[in-house]
Amino acid sequence: MLLLRALRYRDARKAQERAFSINREGIIGGSAGIKRCLNLVGQAARSDTNVLITGETGTGKELFAFAIHNNSPRHKMNFVVVDCTALPETLVESMLFGHEKGAFTGADKPHEGLIAQADGGTLFLDEVGELPLTLQKSFLRVLQERRFRPVGGKREIESDFRLIAATNRHLDEMAHGGKFRQDLLYRIKSLVIGLPPLRERKSDIMELAMRFMIGFCDHHKMATKGFSPEFIESLTRYRWPGNVRELENTMKSILTTTRNDPILFPEHLPMNIRVEVIRDSVRMEGHASGKPKADECPSGILGDFKRFREKALVEMEREYLRNLMSSTGWNIKEACRISGLSQSRLYALLKKHEVSRIP
Repeated sequence: MLLLRALRYRDARKAQERAFSINREGIIGGSAGIKRCLNLVGQAARSDTNVLITGETGTGKELFAFAIHNNSPRHKMNFVVVDCTALPETLVESMLFGHEKGAFTGADKPHEGLIAQADGGTLFLDEVGELPLTLQKSFLRVLQERRFRPVGGKREIESDFRLIAATNRHLDEMAHGGKFRQDLLYRIKSLVIGLPPLRERKSDIMELAMRFMIGFCDHHKMATKGFSPEFIESLTRYRWPGNVRELENTMKSILTTTRNDPILFPEHLPMNIRVEVIRDSVRMEGHASGKPKADECPSGILGDFKRFREKALVEMEREYLRNLMSSTGWNIKEACRISGLSQSRLYALLKKHEVSRIP
């Protein structure tokens, strides 16, 4: 009888989970790691428990935090992002708790803090490991009581917020070393979602690259492009230390310089990525055979030597011009003096390489 009840309960839970459809806006990929994280997003969205999202820089921690908020009963209220790395130590309390008029020099009017703005919604502490140690005790009380006093205030204010925190640091190690409060860590890690780095979800790379390409081409009214097999191979071989954010920026950079090319090849990749792919391939070949094979690399990575050299020269010219104009503060006369170029030639090169004051 007990086994029958357990089986019925399990089946009911599975049916309930299937019925709960996740709005995964902006989250791309169907790898096992992403599916596991989305399952946890669904669980978190159905409760008000505190959530800690961990992962390397560029893995999409804010996207997953917003997905929890967007799928929760609080989705119609504010999703307030607090970038703990950008909180100035002298104003951090005022920014979080708010302040009354005259609380300090320059406080010429009352200010509503970020915690108050999250009332009824979600407070997202991005890179919570950077929260000043001096403020952690005060925030722990707010987290426990959902009450706080603005700077210079005489009464406490209530805020019914849901907390989601994120970090790329090892908070357990920080707590052990006295750099993060252990009691606060216990509070914020009721549910932990660990996002996998892009190198551990290689099956998602092509879909991500395609989405970024289509989005960029649609935005700039360009024809979409094809990917050669060698281009896809290079994308999946690279380790992407900057994760999804690096892949997105790389695709934007490639598409900016290949407007008239219908198909992308490995030679269109930035030089540093091509070099790293070759090095990684040599290392793998060396491990497999017991000795390095410096004369082997993935097919098509380097491409035709003439085009490789031309592209390298173009990249070097563009970088030189950017540094030249930046160092001279866009003083054309000074730039001509340093470079030895005539004004007409300098203007022509700036136009050719699309170097302008506006990045």
